[in-house]
Amino acid sequence: MLTPDQPPPEDYYQNNCRVLFEFVQLRYARLLPDDVRRSVQSFMAANDDEQRLFARLLTRKGPVIRTDKIDYREIKDTDASIAGLERLGLVKGQAPQPADVLLNAMRKDELLVVFSRLGSAAGRLRKSELIDVILGRYCDRSIFHRCVEYMSWLTVSDPDYWALVKMLYFGDPHQDWSAFVIRDLGMVRFEEVPMHHARFSGLPQLHLDQRVRYLGQLTKRLAEQPALALELIAALQGLRCEDRFTESRRQRALLRLGKWFEQSGQTEEAIRVYCTAAEHPARERVVRLLQRQGDTAKAEQCLAEIRANPLSEEELQFAQRFGKRGGGYQPPQTERHVDAARRDVEQQALELILGESVFGCYEPWGAHVENSLFRTLTGLIYWRAIFADVPGAFCNPFQTGPIDLYREDFAELRREILDEIEARISTDEALYQHLRKTVEDKYGIASSLVNWPMLEQLPIGRIIEAIPGEHIRRITAFLIRNLRTHSKGMPDLLVVRGPGDYELVEVKGPTDQLQPTQRVWFRQFAAMGIPAGVLKLKLVKAVAD
Repeated sequence: MLTPDQPPPEDYYQNNCRVLFEFVQLRYARLLPDDVRRSVQSFMAANDDEQRLFARLLTRKGPVIRTDKIDYREIKDTDASIAGLERLGLVKGQAPQPADVLLNAMRKDELLVVFSRLGSAAGRLRKSELIDVILGRYCDRSIFHRCVEYMSWLTVSDPDYWALVKMLYFGDPHQDWSAFVIRDLGMVRFEEVPMHHARFSGLPQLHLDQRVRYLGQLTKRLAEQPALALELIAALQGLRCEDRFTESRRQRALLRLGKWFEQSGQTEEAIRVYCTAAEHPARERVVRLLQRQGDTAKAEQCLAEIRANPLSEEELQFAQRFGKRGGGYQPPQTERHVDAARRDVEQQALELILGESVFGCYEPWGAHVENSLFRTLTGLIYWRAIFADVPGAFCNPFQTGPIDLYREDFAELRREILDEIEARISTDEALYQHLRKTVEDKYGIASSLVNWPMLEQLPIGRIIEAIPGEHIRRITAFLIRNLRTHSKGMPDLLVVRGPGDYELVEVKGPTDQLQPTQRVWFRQFAAMGIPAGVLKLKLVKAVAD
């Protein structure tokens, strides 16, 4: 553990590296390329000082790391450690780098010293402007030699190797070494999952996943490199991904690509890309683009296909309401007037509702819960299923949920666990005990679904008193099986008029319309017998006394 405002133990970063590398070596022994394996083994063969320095360098922003900026209290001899890492091939000293990279490694005042012939006017330039002037006046070789004379630097050898090792551990290129620090400072607690299953079963699967990740990143850079678009279509459509996680990533890349073509005004290409994607909202975009082109016959044909075989409830709702303003399911709606001068519209709505609710000695109450309430209840009830050791779902100990939490096949792969949990909570008493026990055992452990701060404001006991157990079971059983399409769109307010007497209320301003996801939820509430409605507010100016 770490102590805030105190330096970490001398071996802290070194041990984190060892844990990560040993994990990857053990789990992915058959997958690591020989060069990567040799680099990891070189680290393991290094002495303590060398390991501690390399662990620090991996967290530094590169590629150029100035040696005069390397100063760590846990390293007894920095120069000897650098020399040792060079002998092991883990770092390179004074390796040639692009001119702009070297220039950015210096402060502005240093640049003015190294390139003093630029004259006094250069001092009035911003650093970025000064670098542009230097790049325009000096060749790359001249810049390199001047930088060598002024400063010493090193670079981590083969950074792609370490990026691969880190990705194999975290399973996500966006997670990094800071996860260890966050955990060890006690800022976040993580559930312990056995993780008996490796994310990748073989090198072909790993290489394909890397390829899809790379292509996906390129789809985010089309504004800079539009010429890549047509090549990306062929590349993405030519891949066949049996791994469900990789295929999901490919589908998202296709949707981004289709959206880029659409926004660029290349309608035919956009339709062609969307037609190869198998995830919502691909077909919705096709319908809208066909309609915009005036091809109503093809648009209607696509709508018919959606109605016959919808990918999701949300897609079906789109097909049913398309072309009908305000179409889709219409929930019960009431209207009230609120003070236009006040900005807290939802608070005003709650005050109005509670002011109209007086039942005996019970004092009605309400809370702004939106998506948090039932997501939290779902996370608590199905905790064991969410953190089950399903193959590929957990890659590292810093996950707040499985990788596939929002995939369509999430529930199917855990069907037996879901059924077992639901059998255990079939009575209200069993449900309430289950909820209380989960809160007691797991309180504070990070979960993608559970909002612990909300439970501090709205304790589980009060929720149980307000909402009948059967309603909790119906909503959470539906949500755990439809997280991909229904994790958002729930009503704003929970209004409680008495034990078991509650209502879910969506607050809308004068010009606001229900979103498709909200209509889907209200339709579901009606089918479940859940009391829910819309409060439409009209703004009026309060009249002074």
